[in-house]
Amino acid sequence: MSESLSMSEPVWHPAPARVALSVVSVWLGVFLVAPVLTMVGGFVAPSDVSRVLALPSTWRLVWFSLWQSAISVAVTLIVAAPVTWLIGLHRFHGRRILRATTTVGFLLPSVVVATAFLAVLPRSLHYTMFAVVIAHAYFNIAVVVRVVGARLELLDIQLINAARTLGASPITVWRTIVWPLIRGAVAAAAAVIFLYCFTSFAVVRVLGGTRRSTLESDIALRAFGIGDIPAANVLALVQLVIVVSVIGVVRQLSGHEQRLARPNTLPLTAVAHRQRLFACCVAIATAIFVLLPIAALLWRSVQVGDTLSLAAWRAIYDASLAASIWASARTALLAGVLGVALAILTTLAVVRLGAIGRLIDMFSIVALAVSPVTLGLGLMLTFDIGWFDWRAKWWFVALAHTLVAFPLAVRVLVPAWRTTPIGLHQAAAVLGAGELRRLVDIDLRRMRPAIVASLGLIIAVSLGEFGAASLMSRAGGETMPVVIARLLSRTGDLVRAQAFVLASLLVAVCIAALVLVESALGRSDRVARR
Repeated sequence: MSESLSMSEPVWHPAPARVALSVVSVWLGVFLVAPVLTMVGGFVAPSDVSRVLALPSTWRLVWFSLWQSAISVAVTLIVAAPVTWLIGLHRFHGRRILRATTTVGFLLPSVVVATAFLAVLPRSLHYTMFAVVIAHAYFNIAVVVRVVGARLELLDIQLINAARTLGASPITVWRTIVWPLIRGAVAAAAAVIFLYCFTSFAVVRVLGGTRRSTLESDIALRAFGIGDIPAANVLALVQLVIVVSVIGVVRQLSGHEQRLARPNTLPLTAVAHRQRLFACCVAIATAIFVLLPIAALLWRSVQVGDTLSLAAWRAIYDASLAASIWASARTALLAGVLGVALAILTTLAVVRLGAIGRLIDMFSIVALAVSPVTLGLGLMLTFDIGWFDWRAKWWFVALAHTLVAFPLAVRVLVPAWRTTPIGLHQAAAVLGAGELRRLVDIDLRRMRPAIVASLGLIIAVSLGEFGAASLMSRAGGETMPVVIARLLSRTGDLVRAQAFVLASLLVAVCIAALVLVESALGRSDRVARR
C-alpha cells in the first residue's frame, strides 16, 4: 500500500464498509454482470460467432474503429499540448478559468459537440473524417490537460534550470528530464482518449455520415435497425474485449508512475517576454477553439434559413420538445441521486477494505469500460419478461445512466475521502462515537464539497448520454440528445434550428454543472488542506 494511504487512513473492516460492499456488489451484479452474461449465454451461439467473425464487413468495422481512434488520439495530443504546457508548468491570473474552459467540451453531451461542429464547419466538411477527428479532439482535450497537466505540476523546475545552466538545449532538457517523468501520464491519457473515441457513437453518427460506422454504431443498427440481436451481441463482445484490454494497459501504466513531491509551478511573470507572449497566444487560441463552436450553436439557433428568427426558441413549448426536456430533467435527477449514493458506498468500500476495496475499485472501472450502447442492449435483453419487464419505464434509462456515470464520481470521491486525518477518527472513538456516527459526522461532513461535485458531474453526464438512451427511450419519453439526433436527420430549416435550440439548452445546463463542479472541488481542496 502506498505511503500516502498508510499515513491518512487505517485498513479496517467496519460494519458500514461491509454493508457498502454488499450493496455495491448486488447492484453491479444485477445491472452489469447479469446483462453481460445474458448477452453471452442467451443470445450468442457458436454459429453466430463464426458467422459474424467470418464477414469481411466485421473486420472493416474493427479496422475503421481502431484507425480513426488512433488518428483522433494523435490530433488531440497535438491540439492539447500547448495549453497543457501552459497550465501544467505556470501560475498566472486566470489559470483556473482557462483550465475550466478546456473542460467544457468534455462535459458537453457528445451529440451537442457533434451538432456544434455542424454549425461551425462549412458544409463542404460536413460528414467527413476531418469533422469526426476534430470533434473527438474538442471532446477530449480536457483529458490531456487534467492528466498530463497534473503530472507537469509536479515537475521540479529547478531540474530544468540546472540543466539549462549547464548548457543543455531545450530538446535535451525535454528528452532527458521532462519526457521520462511525464511519458506514463501521456500514455495513460492517450489510452483513455483512445477508449472514448473507439466507443464513440453520437459523433460518428452525426458527423460521419451514412458511409462511416464504428462497432458502437453498428451494434445499435443491428440490434434495433435490422433486428439481428445475435450479431449485435457478438460485436458488443468483440468491442468489450478490446476496451477491457485498453483499461488493463491504463492501469499498468498508472501503476508504474514515479511519485513526485508536490506541485511546483513557475510564475508566468518569471519567464522571458517571448514565452509570455506565446502563453497569451496559447490561452486565446484555446479559448477560441473551445468557445467558437458553442457560439456558432447559439447563432444557428436564432437563424431559420437566411433570416434571424426566434421561431425555433418559441417551439420549445411544443409538446414533443417540452416532453424531452422534462424526460431529461427527471432522468438526470434520479441518476444523480442513485449515482451519488452508489459512488459513496463504492468509495467507502475502496478506502476501508484494503485488497477487497482495490478489487471493487477495479470492478467500477470495468463498469466504465462497458460502452453505453452495449450496456443498454444488455439491459433491454435482460429485463424484458415477467414482473421485471421494465423496458417501458422512464426510470429504466436512469439506471443505465447511473452505471455510466458513477465510476467518474468514484474518481472524485476517493481522493477526497483519503484526506481525512486518522486522528479525527481516533479522537471521536475515544469520546465514544460509534462507527456510523464517525462516518456521518467526520467523513461525509468533510466530503460535502466533493459529493456536490460528484452530483453535478453525474447530472451533466446523464443529460448528455446518447448511446443507451437512443436504445432505451420510448416515444413520449425521449431525452434531449435523442430528440436532437432525430431532428438533425430531418429536412427543413426550422426543424434543424430546433435541434440547435435543444443543444444550446444542454450547453447552458452543462456549463452550470461545470461551474458547480469546479467551485465544489475548490472547496474540497481547501478542506483537505486544513
